[in-house]
Amino acid sequence: MKLKTLLLASSIFAVLLNFSGCQTTSPPSGTVSTKAEPPPIPTPEDFSVLPPTVEPASDLEDALPAETKANEVLFSSSQVEVRKELVQAGQVGDPLRYLLKIDVKEAINGLRVTETLPSNIRFISADPSPAVSEQEYLWTFGVLNPGATKEIAVVVQALSEGDHRICSAVSVDNRLCLPFFTGQPKLAVTKSGPKTIELNESGIWSVTVTNQGSAVARKVTVADSFPQGLQALSPVNQTIGDLDPKSSRTVEFSARAIQQGAFTNTAEANYQGSPAPATGSTPVTVVQSAIQITKSGPIQAYVFKPETFQIAVQNSGDTDLSNVRITDLLPVGTSIADNGGGRVKNNAIGWVIPSLPAGASQLITTRIAATQTGLTTNTVKLFTAQGLEATSSHQTEWLAVPGVTISITDSKDPIRVGESTAYTIRVRNQGDFEPVSGAVTLEFKDTLIPQTAAGDARGLIDGQTVTFPRTTLEPGKDINLRVTAKGAQIGPGRAVLSFTADFLSEPVINQETTNVY
Repeated sequence: MKLKTLLLASSIFAVLLNFSGCQTTSPPSGTVSTKAEPPPIPTPEDFSVLPPTVEPASDLEDALPAETKANEVLFSSSQVEVRKELVQAGQVGDPLRYLLKIDVKEAINGLRVTETLPSNIRFISADPSPAVSEQEYLWTFGVLNPGATKEIAVVVQALSEGDHRICSAVSVDNRLCLPFFTGQPKLAVTKSGPKTIELNESGIWSVTVTNQGSAVARKVTVADSFPQGLQALSPVNQTIGDLDPKSSRTVEFSARAIQQGAFTNTAEANYQGSPAPATGSTPVTVVQSAIQITKSGPIQAYVFKPETFQIAVQNSGDTDLSNVRITDLLPVGTSIADNGGGRVKNNAIGWVIPSLPAGASQLITTRIAATQTGLTTNTVKLFTAQGLEATSSHQTEWLAVPGVTISITDSKDPIRVGESTAYTIRVRNQGDFEPVSGAVTLEFKDTLIPQTAAGDARGLIDGQTVTFPRTTLEPGKDINLRVTAKGAQIGPGRAVLSFTADFLSEPVINQETTNVY
C-alpha cells in the first residue's frame, strides 16, 4: 500500500506550480494528469528525488494539506493567499483552463503575478488580459485593501503528450513609508467701511486678515489701495507680523472723500513667501447731500391786507433725505390768514416732510398780513435727519393804507341822440405818507358811446370801456381825467367808474347817470 502511494506522489510532483518572490510557498498539494492510464511503476532510483522530509502516507488524501483539493495548489503568506486550480483538463490540442484566485489579507501595493509557460504550452487567452513578454504573462494590481479578491482565468493548449508544469511567480512591493505633514498659510481678507460718504468728509475702513491655512504666516503686511475718489489720511501700508493658523488680525485705514462717484476700495495682504496676495474689497459711493430753501413774497405790501408768501424746498443733492423739518418764523406784528397746512405755535408755523428723494421739491404757500407799518424780515429754517441745515429770509415793507376817493360828473344832462357830454373824473390820495398806484376804469352802458379820454393820464378806449392802466397818486394829491361820450339811443345812460390798487381788497366804485332823448 505504501509503495502505491509513493508512486502516486511522484506523479503529483510532476504538475506542481512553482512560486518565486519574497513570499513562502505552501507544500505541494495538487495533481494534474493528462493520461487516463496510471503512471508506470518507478524504480528505486526514482525515489531518491523526493525531498527527505516527505514521509509515506497511507493514501493520497493523507498526503494533501487540509485546505487544498485535487487539481489545486495553494500559496499563502501573511499578506496574500493565492490558489491555483485546474478547471478543465483535456487532450493534446484541447483547451486547458485553470484559475488563479488571490485573497488579500493585509493592505498591499504593487501586487504582480507572472505566469511562465513552457515551450510546449501555447497561451490562448486570459481574463483579465496580461502584459506579454515572450513566454511570460504579467498581471499587475495597484493598491489592494484587506478582504479584496482578484481572479485570473487562463486558457492554454498543450502541444505535446506528457507531464507539464505552468509556474507562477507572485511578488508584492513592500514599502517603508515615513509620514510627515507640511503646512501652507492661506490668507483671507475681509474689508468693511461706509457704503456712502459725503464729499469732503472722512471715513474709516477696517481690514481683517485671517489665516485659514495650516501653517504660520510669517511677516504679514496689509496694503490699502484707495481709489481716486478717496485721499488717504493714514499710512496705506501696515505690518501685522506673524499670524497663526485660524487666527485673525484687524487694522484700520482712514481717508477723505475728494470726488463724487461710485468706487471699489480694495486691500491686499501678503506673507513672507506668499505666491500671490489675498484681497478684499468693499464698494463706496461718494455723495454730496444738499438741500435748498427759499422764502419769497411781496417787496411792499399794505397793512391789514393779507399777502401770499411761498417757501420752496429743493433736494439738490444726490441722496434721499428724510424727516425734513421746516419752521417759518413770522415777524412781530403779523397775523396768519392761511397756515399752508402747517402747525401754528406762537408766532411760527411748522411742517415736516417725511421723505424728500434726490431731486425732489416741495412748495408751501401761506398768506400773512401785517398789523403795523415798517420793514419786516421773515426767516424760515430747515433741518434734516441727515444733519443738513438751510435757512432763507425775505424782507417786506409794510405800508399804511391810504384813503382814496373818486368822483365823476357829467357836463350836460340830458342830451339828445347824437349829442355829446363830458365826464370829469377826480381821484384823490387822502394819505400824507405813501404814494398810491392804481388803475381807473370807466365803463359805459349801451345808450352811451365813449369818444375821447384825456387828462393827467392817458386813457385807452376799447368798445364801451375806457381804461387808465397805471395811475400814480402822490400823498395828499389828486389827478383829473376827462372822458367824452355821445348819446347812442334814447334811454338812461350810465357810466360806472372804478379804481383798483394792490392795497385794496375790493375796487372803489362810483357812477354817473346821463339821460338820452
